[in-house]
Amino acid sequence: MKDDDIEVQMEKASLLKEKYYLILSNSDNDSFGMTAYDTTSGDTVNTEEIPAGMVILNGMIELLENDFENVWDAGMARLSFISIAQSFSAEFDDEESKSITDKVLAREDNIVKVDFGDTQ
Repeated sequence: MKDDDIEVQMEKASLLKEKYYLILSNSDNDSFGMTAYDTTSGDTVNTEEIPAGMVILNGMIELLENDFENVWDAGMARLSFISIAQSFSAEFDDEESKSITDKVLAREDNIVKVDFGDTQ
């Protein structure tokens, strides 16, 4: 088995049931790979009751495939916004400024950073 095959099998084994996943992996600084997983039960989609997660997953894939420039611009804008809010927070020590920047930076919590260390 190739290393790529082993990595894909390990990735699949780490998924939880009843969830939708969109996994982006860096190929290099200028490109990335995208894999979507559906671990929900059932093989068919009831078109009268489509789960919201499935709709959003497909919408995100559609935007990445057909409106990439807007997705890129939105991502860069968000990263710039977070950077500015963090620098603002560091500049001002008063409670009012801290309260405002804490509310702004709370939006950043949608991405959970996990550090596996050097051994993984």
